[in-house]
Amino acid sequence: MVITETVMKVIPEVHQIANRYLRVALLFTMLLALPSLCYAWSGKVVHVADGDTITVERDGKRVKVRLYGIDTPEKSQWYGQNAKTFTSSQVMGKTVEVQEIDVDRYGRVVGIVSVGNLALNRHLVEYGYAWVYHQYCKKPFCSEWAKAEAVARKAKRGLWKNPKAISPWQYRRSKRKKSSSPRPKQAVGSGSGCDCSGNRYNCSDFKSQRQAQECYDHCRQVKGRDVHKLDRDKDGRVCESLP
Repeated sequence: MVITETVMKVIPEVHQIANRYLRVALLFTMLLALPSLCYAWSGKVVHVADGDTITVERDGKRVKVRLYGIDTPEKSQWYGQNAKTFTSSQVMGKTVEVQEIDVDRYGRVVGIVSVGNLALNRHLVEYGYAWVYHQYCKKPFCSEWAKAEAVARKAKRGLWKNPKAISPWQYRRSKRKKSSSPRPKQAVGSGSGCDCSGNRYNCSDFKSQRQAQECYDHCRQVKGRDVHKLDRDKDGRVCESLP
């Protein structure tokens, strides 16, 4: 009888402890689901550079903000201007909350921008104006954003109307490759038709010594120096081996 009464007293205490731990676990789960636990501040949007970069005025100072975890098309890319227009319609001139997550190499604040209960980052993904930037989107909620992107893609919303849409990071990479490729030589002109922008010609590029000399003289007059380094012996006469 004494044992039974003791057990009956202990059971409620066990339930209370279990419930307490359950509440703590639920709270921890909810916190993980939140977009960010980082520092948040408010300000007015005064400029929209493109779909994922805005300027927010805070305490009289202008802060550039890059939207975390997403990438919208470049302005020169398919749907880039559409993304910029959409972002402008959502936040331009409005007070937003910025949850800071990081600062990028360009000195921009990287964060989640919200207007009321609306998180602009996710909103852009949902409506087909942005990709989830998996290389940088590492928070637990990024998997939910990826699902939203898949839904938008399936529904052919926004940029997904184009089945050949190229991600911004691929687009930027291709542009860098093109810009780093050596510029092809132009046909050598005589006199004023000679390109004096840099060291672009060798003696073998000219048909005659006269043509090389005219190019040399012209660039000396324009640039004040032997741009193409044709006068090896510094006597003022170039490519003397040419006919």
